[in-house]
Amino acid sequence: MTAQIHDTFRHRDVEFSVAGISEDELFDPAVLGLEPAMATTACWRGYQAVYAVLETHLVVADLNVNLLEDGEGFQLKQGPTINGVTPTGSRRKHDFFNNHYSGLNYHLEYSSGLLLAAGFIRELYVHMGFHPPWKYKKVIELVFENGVLQHEFDRTEQVAEIRQKIIESHDQQKPDRMPANEEIRQFVERAFDRSYRL
Repeated sequence: MTAQIHDTFRHRDVEFSVAGISEDELFDPAVLGLEPAMATTACWRGYQAVYAVLETHLVVADLNVNLLEDGEGFQLKQGPTINGVTPTGSRRKHDFFNNHYSGLNYHLEYSSGLLLAAGFIRELYVHMGFHPPWKYKKVIELVFENGVLQHEFDRTEQVAEIRQKIIESHDQQKPDRMPANEEIRQFVERAFDRSYRL
């Protein structure tokens, strides 16, 4: 398995990683008629969204997606025009995505919270899934109602306390046996799970 490319969130001139989603999925490309195909082992789901708040409303500002003819093989597919935006192709030689929707600004009606994180702590890197909020130096929480931003909280101190407890817990464990299959399965599930509770 590979660490996954994270979605990003542009907020107050800072680019954050989307590290926590409190309800369901934030966005599903299927609502736009898109069927993403795996772009790389670092992006199993085949897309990366860039979110923002535009005039207090949550939007998919940009969308990078890998589309293939009939959803398989290696025949690249040009995506449709969405929200008045026609996608451009690959931007560089080793681009993971073949369709880039810049300035999409697709409104979302999401109602719940998001954890945005910045300042990844390199020593905590694990080559698997999405990195959780406690692996970042700064964490803020945004709360939305029907896509409109309602509240913003700085969660940096609470997350730092969680990080300390997790590190202390790991330091006390002494792996003297190979993990069981069920333990491995649970680890993988947690690595790809970005959910949290408000």
